[in-house]
Amino acid sequence: MKLSQDNIWVLIVGILAVVAGTFIGNSKVAMLISLLVAVGSFWKKETGLLFLLIFIPVRPFLTTMNPGFKILGDAIIGFLVLRTIYDSRKDWKKLFRFHPYEWMFFIFGVIGILSALVTGVSIKAIIFQIRAYYLFYLVFYVVKRMELTPKFIRKMAATTFVMGLILSVQGIVEKISNKTMLMPQEWTQWWLSPTNRIRVYGLLKGPNELSLYLVVAFIVSLYFLKQVSGKMRYLIYAGLCLFGTTILLTYSRGTTLTIIAFLLVYIVVTRNWRPLIPLAMVAVISGVLFFGVNKAADQYYTHFIAGKAGAGHQLDNKEGAKRFENAFSDQSLEQSTSSGRIYRVKKAIEVFKDHPVIGTGFATFGGAATISYSSPIYKHYGIKTNFYSDNQYILILVETGILGMLAIFMFAYYLLVTTWKNRKTIYSPLLIYFFVALLVGGTVYNILENDTFMMIYFILLGIVLGKTKIDKNLA
Repeated sequence: MKLSQDNIWVLIVGILAVVAGTFIGNSKVAMLISLLVAVGSFWKKETGLLFLLIFIPVRPFLTTMNPGFKILGDAIIGFLVLRTIYDSRKDWKKLFRFHPYEWMFFIFGVIGILSALVTGVSIKAIIFQIRAYYLFYLVFYVVKRMELTPKFIRKMAATTFVMGLILSVQGIVEKISNKTMLMPQEWTQWWLSPTNRIRVYGLLKGPNELSLYLVVAFIVSLYFLKQVSGKMRYLIYAGLCLFGTTILLTYSRGTTLTIIAFLLVYIVVTRNWRPLIPLAMVAVISGVLFFGVNKAADQYYTHFIAGKAGAGHQLDNKEGAKRFENAFSDQSLEQSTSSGRIYRVKKAIEVFKDHPVIGTGFATFGGAATISYSSPIYKHYGIKTNFYSDNQYILILVETGILGMLAIFMFAYYLLVTTWKNRKTIYSPLLIYFFVALLVGGTVYNILENDTFMMIYFILLGIVLGKTKIDKNLA
């Protein structure tokens, strides 16, 4: 499946149309553009995957600029599924062949839906939460049934590199300008605590989401690096340094944990640490740039912001170090006990004791849906409406009980089997990182709801478990 001249034009026209829609600002126009892009994805299915890799990482920015783009990702995925059904019209059995890990994911969903109905959750809230968990599973469903060539996979890697570069440059500018440039105006007016003010939020609208995406983009770009030569290699190395710099600027403790765990597991599993040596220089350069960007931010504030009416406070970059130094301080533990992570775990145990078998159901305990629809159990347990679990494990335990946890455990087991079977393939580093990040990140994030992370993971699983032939020359 080659990216033909027609595919390129569909891609270019789609990108230009979305860019135009952000400036027009009319939501109906944006919705029309979204549908046209989705139709283009139906016509050229592989181009639809590139659209997802381009638009999903900047979706928060697009929807802020024009709310009509909220349907963009859903529409593209919907039309990709329709095209997959159409392509299998002569062999319907292909549409119902599922991997064991898919069955476990389905069982988890059934438990969550049934228990939610018993608890009295609204249908809208249930659908909202189902979308959060299963929208990007549909990408896996599509990719697994596509015959992607190694050449096209390299194009996806190159697209991810370019998007990582764009997000990194924007993040660095955001930092230097004290959140006054290359951001929607309403984002520049955020009220943030001193600790969060110094962190780069990026076009993903969240430092943790941005850092996770850039780590994934970093690893994906290593595949792309091996396919180029000459000056292009220097460009990619420069991009990797910018990725590293922006990751540092997010001050994300959760992402740091996933990186440390990944490096340890990767060395143990592959027994090969030599590929990491060239990356040490990238890390050093990223560290130097990190301090340089902080200095530039101080200078920018002094010369262009200080003294202006309504000027923001100068960033105290020592707050970033405090995020890590005080992670286990008495003050942090006290805050965590009263309103933070320890408090959430205690509440989770309290609810779980009352509903141990199938839980309270989707959209009841600090997931994506409860932010928009609240939860019918909050009043009974004295939980505030803005409660967010920030822990995938306690969320699953409360909402789906022991049976749901068993389903997800088996889901993770089959992912582990897939990772182990492919530990000697070119996809090994990325598979290992995703699996480790899923397990470690789940302790500090609702990681199954992270769009960019799950999208790329499902694409990768679709490639590994689908029709695509693993080309040893791709690495």
